[in-house]
This record gives sequence, C-alpha cells and structure tokens, in this order.
Amino acid sequence: MSEVLLDTIVRKVEAQDKKQDDLQKQVDSFHDHSETLKNINVRLDTTEAEIQDLPKKISFPLLEMTWLTNALEKNSKINSRPIKAEVRHEHHLSSPIWTLIAMSLVIIGLLFVEYYTWFQANQHKENDIKYRYLQVFQPPDGKKFLHQLDSQYTSNPDQFIKDVIQQEKIELDSFEDFQRAQENQQEINDINKKWGRKPGQKAH
Repeated sequence: MSEVLLDTIVRKVEAQDKKQDDLQKQVDSFHDHSETLKNINVRLDTTEAEIQDLPKKISFPLLEMTWLTNALEKNSKINSRPIKAEVRHEHHLSSPIWTLIAMSLVIIGLLFVEYYTWFQANQHKENDIKYRYLQVFQPPDGKKFLHQLDSQYTSNPDQFIKDVIQQEKIELDSFEDFQRAQENQQEINDINKKWGRKPGQKAH
C-alpha cells in the first residue's frame, strides 16, 4: 500500500517538474524588450521637457494686440454714427425709348402727309365736279370757252398748271393786300373816333 502511494506521489512530482520546465521554456522563448522600453522612456522624458519649456517659447504680441484693440474701438465709434446717404436721381433714356420717340414722330409726320394728300384729293374731287357742272349747265358760248380751255390744257399741260398756280398766287396776294388795307382803314377809323375826328377831317 505504501509503495502505491509513494509511486503516485513520485509521478505527480515528476509531472509538476515537467510543467515547470515547460513554463521556463516559454518564458525563455520571449524576446527581450528591455531596450525598447528604455527608448520609450527616453522619448517620454524628452517630450515632457519640451512641454515644460513650451510657455517660455511662446511670445505674446502685446503691442500689436493693443493697437488692434484701439483700431477696433475707433471703428466701432465710426459705425455707431448715422451715415447721411445722398441720393441722386439720374434719369437716362434707353435706346428702346429713343426708338419709340423717333417712330412716334415718323407716324405723326405720315399722318400729316396723309391728311394733306386727302385734302388735295378732296379738293381735286370738288374741282372735278364743278368742272363737270359747267360742262353740263353752261350755255353754248360757255361750252365753247370750256372746249378752248380743254384744248389749251391738252397742248401744254405743264405750262397750263404753272399758269393756273401763278394766277392763284397773284389773286391770293391781292386778297391779302385788300384785307390788310381794310384792317388799316378800320384802325384809322378807330383812331379818329378816339380823338373825336371824322374820317377825312384835318386837324386844326
């Protein structure tokens, strides 16, 4: 009985020793990272030293900040004042408006020409019916004169028209002179009435 127990204890001890050997082999198989850790520590120390020296390296631009503050205060005061806006109205006529005005003037001119043409045509129509009346209701002697008139027009229409226009102008000028004379005579009569004289009576 004691031999069996002793044998069991020996096997367990041997098994335990084997496990320890395996663990030792695993530990021995790990790489040595001591150098890497040392480098990391060195870098951390360097970084910490740089962080501590950082406030010394930063220079605050006090003069520039003071100037900027004053400039901002002046700008704020200027902006707080009401700005007087001067509004100037300038009216310019665009090209379409000038075109419209020109077209309107052209249309008005055409209307005047159309009216003058219509007036002339209407006058010619009146003269034509008057001439036809003379041809129908004139006595033989008058019809003979009209026949001579037709012959004269047929022989030289341009000269006939020129003579008629010239004679119309002469009669118009004569009529205007007569009107002016009548107006002057009326003015003379009015002056004589004003001063108590009769027409043709001389002053004493």
